[in-house]
Amino acid sequence: MNWKQYLFSLLIFNGILFVFLFLVFKFQNILPLNPLNLDGMSWDQAFHTASTFVSNTNQQHYGGETLSYFSQLFAVGLAMFLSAGTGLALAPAFTRGIQNEEESKLGNFYVNLIKGLIRFLLPVSFIVGLILISQGSPQWFGGEIVVNTIEGVKQAIRVGPVAGIEAIKTLGTNGGGYFAANAAHPFENPTILANIVLNLIMLASPMAIIYAFGIWIGKRRHGVILIGALFVIFLGLFWVTAAGEAQPNRAIIMNETNLTVDQSAGNMEGKETRFGSLLSSLWAISTTSTTNGAVNSMHNSYTPQGSVGPFLAMAMNCLYNGIGVGLLNLMTYIFICVFIAGLMIGRAPQYLGKQIEWREVKIAALIILLLPVLVLFPTSIAVITEAGKEAIHNPGFTGFSEVLYEMFSAGANNGSGMEGLMDNSVFYNLLNGGAILMGRYLPIFGQLLIAGNLSKKKIRPETEGTLKVENLSFLVLFVGVMIIIGGLIFMPALAVGPIAEMLSGGM
Repeated sequence: MNWKQYLFSLLIFNGILFVFLFLVFKFQNILPLNPLNLDGMSWDQAFHTASTFVSNTNQQHYGGETLSYFSQLFAVGLAMFLSAGTGLALAPAFTRGIQNEEESKLGNFYVNLIKGLIRFLLPVSFIVGLILISQGSPQWFGGEIVVNTIEGVKQAIRVGPVAGIEAIKTLGTNGGGYFAANAAHPFENPTILANIVLNLIMLASPMAIIYAFGIWIGKRRHGVILIGALFVIFLGLFWVTAAGEAQPNRAIIMNETNLTVDQSAGNMEGKETRFGSLLSSLWAISTTSTTNGAVNSMHNSYTPQGSVGPFLAMAMNCLYNGIGVGLLNLMTYIFICVFIAGLMIGRAPQYLGKQIEWREVKIAALIILLLPVLVLFPTSIAVITEAGKEAIHNPGFTGFSEVLYEMFSAGANNGSGMEGLMDNSVFYNLLNGGAILMGRYLPIFGQLLIAGNLSKKKIRPETEGTLKVENLSFLVLFVGVMIIIGGLIFMPALAVGPIAEMLSGGM
């Protein structure tokens, strides 16, 4: 397939999946495997939920407990595999665009999709699922379990095929929780060992694609340099968040009995005691550095400094990112980096033997500018319209931060949320659903177009003046480009939200 055929196949496949998901969510009340007789979603919520799962975003405007077994397995579970497989199928196609010489074919979308599912997603998910079951995560189809509590009353506990969903949710950078509490729920993330395994898997899958890219192009060291550049930024963001969460919560100085509250463990509001502030901070940066979006703590309870890290991670949108598509977003920034380097040394930009011309640079620039449009424009609509302001229940900087985070989550296809916003409304379902779809498929269109253009070009031999992409100089230059372009472009918006709250002495 050439790039147009590849894109067409991808859109048709995802379009059929979207329609299927919408119908399942809308009419789950008449479908089988619904022992609790749960109702279907409203049309706007079904649209948003279908949009978010087909695009590998998994932003949830519903509680996971409101879905039937059928919806969880044959809609959510299926979409988690297929959306991750879609992203995975893009990586080899883009790589072929760089490797090809005067050739228009990028491979077959369906072949790449099936290979990604069978050779990677299914077997690794099976292994991760077994690990979770061994740690206490349930895999159950028997409906609710009724138990007697300490108070002597009966309580119905929701269980289901949690371990299987949790495995692909993390491996495929999906993030949608089986329960409303997501990975903070003890059934999804029962122990510290389970938490560490899930955190590693969350980062390992997009990193593995970047490393594989270096092998595919015959420059393994280049893949290592790219991972190293991303890791430098990752460590910086983790330090910002961990340092913020290690501080005591300024809103909890004294309790109502005037007894001093022990906050030696840092800001523990909204966090699980089995993870603490450090592992919660690591997860927060991991989930926003990828397009996973799963949470093991409540981001709305983070200190202003602690929340800056997740904001910046989503703002860059190239830091590991999603499985498969993360490589494409990374390449977008690399083309800008190579272009800037070419201007600095006075030579035509060249990357891996392919001439980077004005067409590729223009498309890459438009892709990078798309995220600010999808984040800032909907945010402005939400804060000036009554429909948007009705969902804001926290005043001041916190309320604005919640809206901004919601739009970041949608536009960057992340899916996490600060959860202080009443976002299950027609306004937010439609606004976010549209942003999610545009944030997923418009960059793919541009990136496949770039791959198609590069595929037809000759591979030029390297000379003394060619930018070396396997040394520390490239690492430093690339880190600088990502920080300046990816991070600073959103600094004015962040200055009105979490930074303003931090400077004003907020929680």
